[in-house]
Amino acid sequence: MSIPMTTAPASTPHARWRALAAHGGAAALILLLVLYLFFEVLSELGFQSRETFWLYLRVHQYAVELAAGHFPPRVFPDAVAGGGAAFPFFHPPLAYWLSAFLGLCTGDMVVGVNASFLLSVLLSGWAMYGMGMALTGRRWLALMGALLYVSLPYRFVNVFVLGALEEAWTFVWYPLVLTGAWWTAARGRLSWLLPLSVAALLLTHAVLALYFLGLCALGLVGCRSWLGWRGAGRVAGGGLLGGALTLWHFLPSQLALADVWAGVPEVMRSVPGFVHGHRVRPWQWFDEHPNRWNGVSTFEFDSMCFSLGPGQWVVLALAAAAYTVVARRGLAVGDARLTSLAKTLAVLWAGCLLFMAAPLPFLSVLPTAFSAIQFPWRLLNVTAFLSLAAAGLFLARAPISPRLGAVITSAALVLAVSTPPYQRTNSLVADWDDAAINRWTLRRNGASGYTATGEYLPRAHPVKQWVYRVSQPPEPSGNIQVLGAEREGSRWSVRVDAPQGGPLVLPLVAYDFYRATGDGERALETFSEQGLLGVRLLPGQYTFTVEPGTTPAGWVGAWLGVAALGGVFLLTSRRRSPWLLAFTGRRAPPA
Repeated sequence: MSIPMTTAPASTPHARWRALAAHGGAAALILLLVLYLFFEVLSELGFQSRETFWLYLRVHQYAVELAAGHFPPRVFPDAVAGGGAAFPFFHPPLAYWLSAFLGLCTGDMVVGVNASFLLSVLLSGWAMYGMGMALTGRRWLALMGALLYVSLPYRFVNVFVLGALEEAWTFVWYPLVLTGAWWTAARGRLSWLLPLSVAALLLTHAVLALYFLGLCALGLVGCRSWLGWRGAGRVAGGGLLGGALTLWHFLPSQLALADVWAGVPEVMRSVPGFVHGHRVRPWQWFDEHPNRWNGVSTFEFDSMCFSLGPGQWVVLALAAAAYTVVARRGLAVGDARLTSLAKTLAVLWAGCLLFMAAPLPFLSVLPTAFSAIQFPWRLLNVTAFLSLAAAGLFLARAPISPRLGAVITSAALVLAVSTPPYQRTNSLVADWDDAAINRWTLRRNGASGYTATGEYLPRAHPVKQWVYRVSQPPEPSGNIQVLGAEREGSRWSVRVDAPQGGPLVLPLVAYDFYRATGDGERALETFSEQGLLGVRLLPGQYTFTVEPGTTPAGWVGAWLGVAALGGVFLLTSRRRSPWLLAFTGRRAPPA
């Protein structure tokens, strides 16, 4: 059963221009606040975080592959002494693509990464503002949510302490997923924003996407009273289409995961016991101490300053209390469905806090993939959105005048600007600039593939042995002579003289996605020789090429993705609403 809606009266052109000007002013205010809070990240120097210099090296390797015309990138060509590591093949790539694009545009990889962090915060604020307008139509409320969203304590920890590039970009997609789901439910037809934002979230951070989309599935159950089974099915179908759009990446990578160390749960610390051992103690939710976060917390030593922010508790409690008073007096305004959604989000937020404090009971019944979160505090990423979204939707039902709303928004701005300096200060490293990304640095730091555990190297050898294996390749067999070799990114062109043909082992880490072709586009067989890539040569003197290609599973995933994209176009082609509808401020009348 759904609540009927009526069409709002058409606005005049003058009113539309005024609305656009107001939205432009709000967007500019968010921009200025983000620049003030995160200005120090705009530097030609890298900053010290838990990711150290690996983050910049990874983005550099993506840029090398993109510049060489390899899309999507599948390997880091300079890692493991030039043997290559398949980080891009297995890891969600979207945040790295965006960062590498910025690096190529600026001509400086360090600047590109730093600008990517800043852009992720800015776009998340604009997305939060757009969600507020789409769901409530109240400009002051949307602006308040955006200002608080970009200034929550965990946002600074996420950037300056953890250096979590992928997590930083997930903040952009949460509001868009909820907006797309709301449009789909309210209009009775699929919104294009839902599957596209779901796909973007999955391609940014698979683990957090798993948790957030799982919470969204629970939220559909909580909102079934007004969604109905058909409406819930429509939203769920949009989410599934979004998942199908990512199969070109996840289908081949998941099938190949068992061949690399990332397929061993103990290596990845993705076992319930490890997650439970790093659970959050309730007192840490209120703890705040300068420069005391390194992501590790045990009974013996508390080195994790969560700064969850008592403000989240206070804002959500005040918003819920205000709605309760208003509802009991019969003064609630706006769309009554917002209350159901707000209550659902608040319950999910509380469930996340409970998970962080005691994850083992949850992980004992959830699929094993949920243990890949490793550290329960990563859900602070999700609770930052849920708390503000729930509080905003509660306040949307209160009869707050625009003037009082402006006062509340001003208070939120003052709160954001008052962020302590130590929270928004990074640690620049004097010699971490673009010039530091040179051949020596790439080889010196790439033994494990620019990650701490070398999880994307094949299990044929221990991680520490791979550099030796690549540096000592077997000699060509028989009468095969290597006349010359050239490399462009991950593409190798080798000139050989093989009178009788035979096997040739190259100093490359063997992965199934490598393809070898000889002159005339003749396909050559590849194989693994003690973990190194081998090619069976045909007789003759010619040049053959080895480069990453698409696996059969990749082709299947690509065609399924194309079919899903066609489904999105088909199901959304009947829409004739202007794209600015989200920002027109239209609301349903009081129920």
